[in-house]
Amino acid sequence: MPLDWADLQKKVPEVVRLGYHEDSTSAVSSWHVPMAHYLESWGDATTADGAYLAIQPMILPLFGGLSEIEVMNGLLGGAKIEGPELVQETFRATNPPGDFAAAWSKFLQDGFAAHVPMRDRTAPFNGGPAGTQARQLWTSAPTASAESPEIVFVRSYSMDDGRYANNGWLQELQDPITKLTWDNGAMMSPNFAKNISVETGDLVKIDIIEVAHDANDQPIRRELVIAAIVSPGHAENSVTIPLGYGRKHLGPISEESGFNGYLLRTALTPHFAVADGKTIEKISVTKVGKTYPLSITQEHWAIEGRGIVREVTLEKYREDNEFVKKTGGADEPQRYLPSLYTHPPYTAPQQWGMAVDLNVCTGCSACVIACQAENNIPIVGKLQVSHGRAMHWIRIDRYYASAQPFDEDNGDWPENPEIVHEPMMCQHCENAPCETVCPVNATIHSEDGLNVMAYNRCVGTRYCANNCPFKVRRFNFFDYNQRPVGKKKIAGEFSIYKEYFAPFTNKGAPDITKMQKNPNVTVRMRGVMEKCTFCVQRIEEAKIAAHVHAGASSDTRIPRDSFTSACAQACPSEAIVFGDIKDPESKVSKIKAQDRNYRLLEYLNVNTRTSYLARIRNPNPKMPDAGNIGVASPEAEKS
Repeated sequence: MPLDWADLQKKVPEVVRLGYHEDSTSAVSSWHVPMAHYLESWGDATTADGAYLAIQPMILPLFGGLSEIEVMNGLLGGAKIEGPELVQETFRATNPPGDFAAAWSKFLQDGFAAHVPMRDRTAPFNGGPAGTQARQLWTSAPTASAESPEIVFVRSYSMDDGRYANNGWLQELQDPITKLTWDNGAMMSPNFAKNISVETGDLVKIDIIEVAHDANDQPIRRELVIAAIVSPGHAENSVTIPLGYGRKHLGPISEESGFNGYLLRTALTPHFAVADGKTIEKISVTKVGKTYPLSITQEHWAIEGRGIVREVTLEKYREDNEFVKKTGGADEPQRYLPSLYTHPPYTAPQQWGMAVDLNVCTGCSACVIACQAENNIPIVGKLQVSHGRAMHWIRIDRYYASAQPFDEDNGDWPENPEIVHEPMMCQHCENAPCETVCPVNATIHSEDGLNVMAYNRCVGTRYCANNCPFKVRRFNFFDYNQRPVGKKKIAGEFSIYKEYFAPFTNKGAPDITKMQKNPNVTVRMRGVMEKCTFCVQRIEEAKIAAHVHAGASSDTRIPRDSFTSACAQACPSEAIVFGDIKDPESKVSKIKAQDRNYRLLEYLNVNTRTSYLARIRNPNPKMPDAGNIGVASPEAEKS
């Protein structure tokens, strides 16, 4: 049976909630105690192998919050503490050698207690019994059908289980597959959606009828109305619902954002629900007849169909390792467009560039959030995203590839298309089309090859955005840093977006939002164009450090690969590499020297500073569907 936590909690006479912010649990609690963030707290921890670690705060609590150990100390009648005394008490119990003050300082400096012995590691996992149980479960699992599909519960890619629902950066982060923002949805295959006459954005009703436990029990019926998302390549007769959305009492950022998948989830079906005749009698998914607005960014600034993604199978790559030169017009010099002007020579001793390896990019979007945090990129809200006004300097384009023909108009998608992710940021063209049309020279080139923006000059003509072939420039239609984002409840049950009242809302960012900004980067205002700058503030910081280190010497060259851009630093697979392209020994130069390297829309003669490494697919020819593996290339589109 499911656990109704809210009813159980109400039976306790006195409930104290310790949390970062008030939520639905706080609403049914007697007291809410503000919790100090882990970066504001003293603490300690023990790893699985017995290492004793120190946790040190980076800042004093902003709102007088308390950590877990401080609350427990108060409940036990301990004296009020405002420092590491509780941690020191535990550390003293480990019998540190020598003087305690010296041992404590070393503990904080090292981050761990060297005198605490490590425990033996646990035995390796024995997969034999687990494999047997898995095979038994697999063979005995009930089969889903179109009439009674399975419902799969997954953690949200950005919200996790809902703990990050109040984070605007993550709410506006596009899902890597669906490219959906500010919402979740019921993902289903095109065939399943076609069977129930559903398209993306249509509301569907999911009913789960549980089996009665005895003759007197009535079957429990669980239902959820949720927006459908048609996702090519999704498993048939299956519906996937990301959790973490639809929460209440959290504030304007996440208030009722998305749909609450927990209404269908129980203790007996924590990961998936399928009609097995024992727990669940039937599952149905039906069309409601209404639609729900979704903000999906995949169609924003679309530039597909121009050879921007290049990939090939390993077999064909071995046959012709210069295939990238024969794709997308790169082998037709007569098609090159002449430049409208000649730029001055780049005289700086170091020239900056970037390379993106499509072979290892997973579309995780860590670069998007890193860029947003580094460069003070605001969130704009669901309504503005639906208007195509997302401000991200990096977008992760998602493309499908299949050996089978596409017929999107009739809803006939291939069964198992491949997916390609391509990060798209400002390419820093040497013959930049944006620069030739700016009437006030707001976008110009620096001596080290960067296409930079002088924000104070920009008058918002947006000519540069219209002339950019990569569509990577962003325009501030409003003072996004000064306006509230989220929903506002008015009369009745209606919730509308605060953005609708943009001219009438109170301007001004709270102090906590101002503290979040990077002081090394300008905060842009309404009417100003912005885009990727290769983290120019980091370049300038490295230049200053090199001059300081040089002293009276004339050697002010920045050490090779001594710093990088925020997106490259955050990339877990090192798909993005930044550095000095004039140095043949730099990492980015060596990557650009590979035969997989190519530049986007090269026939336009814009001479981009950013290049890409083509993707190499290596399907197993013995797999039954090896012949259906698609490759994203103009040749595949023609066939």
